Amino acid sequence: MQALPIKKSEVHCFYDLQYRWTKRSTDHGVEVRIELNEKPDGQMIIAQCPRVFRPDMVEDIIEYGREIGWTPERTGDPITTRLTKRGITPVV
Repeated sequence: MQALPIKKSEVHCFYDLQYRWTKRSTDHGVEVRIELNEKPDGQMIIAQCPRVFRPDMVEDIIEYGREIGWTPERTGDPITTRLTKRGITPVV
C-alpha cells in the first residue's frame, strides 16, 4: 500500500508518537487511513466511519488498532475497522 500524501494529510501526536492520517468521503461515510509518520511503509489502519467525523476520533482508532495488534512499525497488510456509535470493530 502506498504511503499517505503529505499535502492532503495531517499529523497527530499520540503517546509521543506521530501518526499521519487522511480522510475521504465514500458512499457509506468517511474512510480514515492512519500510518506511523516516521514509517510510511509500515502497516496502515483503515477505519470506516460515520459521515459526521471528528478529528478526535483518530485517537480512538489508533488506540483500538494497537489493542488488536496493529503494528505500524512493521510492514504488513492493512487492518480495516468500522467505527460506529457502539464502538470500533474489526472488519473481516
